[in-house]
Amino acid sequence: MPPARRRRLASRRASKRPRRADSSSHGGAEDDGTPLTDEILVGIFAGLPEMADLVRCAATCTRWRRLVSSEAAFICRTPRPWPAGRFVRRLALGFFHRDAAAGPRFTPTASAARSRLPGLLQPNVLVERLNALVERPENGPRLVASRNGLIVADLRRGRRDRAIKLCVCNPMTGEVDVLPPLSGEDGLGRYACTVLTADDHDQTSDPPPPAYRVILFYNTCRSNTAFRSYSSEDGVWSPETIRGERLGKKQMGVGVTRTSVVVYGGKVACWFAKNAVLALSLNTLLPQVLSRAFVDGNTILGVSPPPGRRLCTIQMIFEAPTGYWPRRVALRVSKLNRSIHQGQEEDEVEVIQVEQHLPADVTTGQLRWFCEKSGVVLFTAGCSHGRSEVYALSLDKKEVEKIASHEAGGGGGGDPWENLHGYEMDRVAYLATLGVGYRTGG
Repeated sequence: MPPARRRRLASRRASKRPRRADSSSHGGAEDDGTPLTDEILVGIFAGLPEMADLVRCAATCTRWRRLVSSEAAFICRTPRPWPAGRFVRRLALGFFHRDAAAGPRFTPTASAARSRLPGLLQPNVLVERLNALVERPENGPRLVASRNGLIVADLRRGRRDRAIKLCVCNPMTGEVDVLPPLSGEDGLGRYACTVLTADDHDQTSDPPPPAYRVILFYNTCRSNTAFRSYSSEDGVWSPETIRGERLGKKQMGVGVTRTSVVVYGGKVACWFAKNAVLALSLNTLLPQVLSRAFVDGNTILGVSPPPGRRLCTIQMIFEAPTGYWPRRVALRVSKLNRSIHQGQEEDEVEVIQVEQHLPADVTTGQLRWFCEKSGVVLFTAGCSHGRSEVYALSLDKKEVEKIASHEAGGGGGGDPWENLHGYEMDRVAYLATLGVGYRTGG
């Protein structure tokens, strides 16, 4: 058919099609051939049961790509978990760490830096908002949890301030929600917390889960362990629930107050404590201390690669070269059996060698964080002349990437990666990134 005739037929068909009220703002370039309005399409997208369906819709045409990415917050109100047994490596964007002079700082991975994600790669906006919430920024804020695209920060001014003052932040949007302060009769000491979102539920949840939920546990002055939860929908803390015996100071040490993973379909949150795993049922807030022959020290909790996604411990093995034996640096991944009780089933163990990915002058190593959705382990390596580097290891692909390096004498003392928290996108942020090329003209 001659080009002129094709243009006339196309013009005739377009004149018979109902005009959308909201298509004029896009210059007609997004015409997808359907008479449905943006509102109807977004409602259809919100009812799709799988994340893969939404990604396919975004890839269909320019208009659908815009709607999926710009209306991601509304679409994701329906609980829609990631496909079972999968790691999505692109979700790991980098890590936050504490800068003694300026509070939290964000360091992106190379892939995140190339993607030019709006908001997240401008960490000064978030830092300024957090520092504005405390009277003495040099004493805070301190990050205490990071999951599903949200981070939780402690806003207390100093150690003498016994009331817990938390806020929940979304680095992708810069939103900061300050939670009501908590304080007991004699104040609250060490505590641990985690944050849950709709990513931890499935589409059968009834009623629909809130935007986020913070779980907090701590020791009371009466030799017990107490639990509270905060729901973004209710805006208040639940009453204090006393469960079990008081955890010792060693169990409530640094390890249990930093990292956590959620397993068994969002039903159980786990922390690594002193030679044990603390498992908390999120439905009943019933805790269980799982005592085993766990290796203390350079060990963190994680989730094994597919298939299975089982709870596992990750231990770093660092052996310096001696005589004819070369240096050995490896990660020992132990998949725990489902019952997690000692003696019923042998754990599956995998050893991942990483020494070939590290410089020759690396002398020490320390595990820092595990990213649940992407299966990325963050660890630091100490080098000669005081240099310290941060690496990311993908458990499923066995790939290692250097993220950051700090030279001795660069200002400040102590650990340059203090209070390191890995950061991953949630479903809303992931869908929003699908429209980055659309908005930037890429």
